[in-house]
Amino acid sequence: MTTETPIDDESNATLTDPAPIEGDHPGGPRHDRPPFPAVAAGVDAYLTTDFSGHDMHHVWRVFRLTQRFADELNADHDVVGCAALTHDIHRVLGDGTGCDPEETLTTVAHILKETELDEAQIRAVEHCVAVHDDLAFRGETPEPETIEAKILRDADNLDAMGAVGIARTFAFGGVHGTPLWDPSGEQYSQLYHFEDKLLRLRDELHTDPARTLAEQRHAFLEAFYDRFQAEWHGRA
Repeated sequence: MTTETPIDDESNATLTDPAPIEGDHPGGPRHDRPPFPAVAAGVDAYLTTDFSGHDMHHVWRVFRLTQRFADELNADHDVVGCAALTHDIHRVLGDGTGCDPEETLTTVAHILKETELDEAQIRAVEHCVAVHDDLAFRGETPEPETIEAKILRDADNLDAMGAVGIARTFAFGGVHGTPLWDPSGEQYSQLYHFEDKLLRLRDELHTDPARTLAEQRHAFLEAFYDRFQAEWHGRA
């Protein structure tokens, strides 16, 4: 039995206390189907020490969404699944501050060489990884050209929304010493990240299944954002 409590009387967003599901892997029922275990093992060596919200739990959640969307959009499950597992290696390279995803493609290809993916599929994974992230230092991010690349970008962005997205935002800010909020706007803050990125994601999605799933997650972001400011200023 689950219980639900509104987080805001004027919002439809709710907090849910679900019953635990024994053996429920964050990657879903396909997590142990080849080639995914081998790819995950290769990626784990890079992400095992991440505490910024870009860890193996994140990539498995993204993986699970990509498999769901691939079902609906007739995409290559192996390509988009392997792309999901390898997409955030760039977060831990470059002296720990991250680098352009394109700089990780050699590493991605090396991991995938140990699988049954053919060369065309490996190139397809590399494209997904190269264009998935809208990083500020990259300037204009290349647009995804394939359905698999669109699925990966959407799945990754969805994990930045909703309750998990909020938790990841504050985890990332804590690791990097970003203040919770600076009402003066003089410092980039974790709450400003809602305005700067999170609340824009719903309108930047590429696929219909992602847009549908985004509605509740976006509503949760808005409710939290409003509630945070109300409590900050002592209005709630």
